[in-house]
Amino acid sequence: MGAALLALAAAVIGGGVSLASVFLAQRGTERVWTRDHERVERHREEDRIRAWDSRLLEDRRAAYTRLNATARAARDALAGCMHGFRQTGSLDNTQRADLEERWSAYVIQHAESHMIVSDAVLPLLGAVNGSLRQIYGLVKRLDADRSEQEEGLQELSRRMDGLWDRLTDLRDEMRRDLGVTARVEAPSR
Repeated sequence: MGAALLALAAAVIGGGVSLASVFLAQRGTERVWTRDHERVERHREEDRIRAWDSRLLEDRRAAYTRLNATARAARDALAGCMHGFRQTGSLDNTQRADLEERWSAYVIQHAESHMIVSDAVLPLLGAVNGSLRQIYGLVKRLDADRSEQEEGLQELSRRMDGLWDRLTDLRDEMRRDLGVTARVEAPSR
């Protein structure tokens, strides 16, 4: 009976070892599969983030290009009005229509830009918008009331000069935001 019991114990232990090794092999395989699956998912997520960042950058680049073009076109129309006031003392219907067309395009682009510009660009966008709106209002007042045109033209000329600097600052910050131009750090004192 001792040999049979010993054979039975060896069979049970051998079976247990076999089951344990199958179980451990299966757990090892599951861990490897889980790690591989997590790695693949991590790479997919990184790819999605890169694609989103790339798309955002392209959308921002396109918005900055449109914003720069429409702001400068509005500025050019306002400058044309200033020259019209200086030459004839008033605007003709073509100048008014051109101003309104360019102004409308700028206003639409400015509103759209608020949804995509970076936090660094937003204050400069506000400064340009404020200047353009003041100049636009001044042109509209000069067109409606010519009584104080000389003083108004001096004010208009002064504001137009300041606008150019703001537009340049905005353009430069948009370029930095896109990575086209490196940020210049102020020297430490």
